[in-house]
Amino acid sequence: MAFLPIDQSSRDRLAAMPGVTIFPRPSPRRPEVRALVMQGLRCCEVVAEAGAHRAAYHLRLGTWLPLAEDGDEEAAFAAVLAFLALVAAVPQHYAPEHDAAERATAATVLTAFSGRSTISLPRAA
Repeated sequence: MAFLPIDQSSRDRLAAMPGVTIFPRPSPRRPEVRALVMQGLRCCEVVAEAGAHRAAYHLRLGTWLPLAEDGDEEAAFAAVLAFLALVAAVPQHYAPEHDAAERATAATVLTAFSGRSTISLPRAA
């Protein structure tokens, strides 16, 4: 895994990942889609609607798994970056166990990037 400087935006770090291609505004018919992100067979999208950004992963056959909701553009790209990094070891061809791993990872990323995290940090004394 490459180490990427954290002073770059999530979009820039995502673009620097091996095998990642970002298509900005890929559909004139859907102007709300800000970017389509491809890594091999994996496909994610970042969408802006009503001032909020969301990210989703296309599992297959019209099934989209949410990765981030109601955040800013940086959080949406960070969610895609985290998801692709976490599933990098999962083979991309279809198998039920691969689907299960991708679904579980998407749920974890959604929890972390949608303001619904149950993680609480200890307060300073």
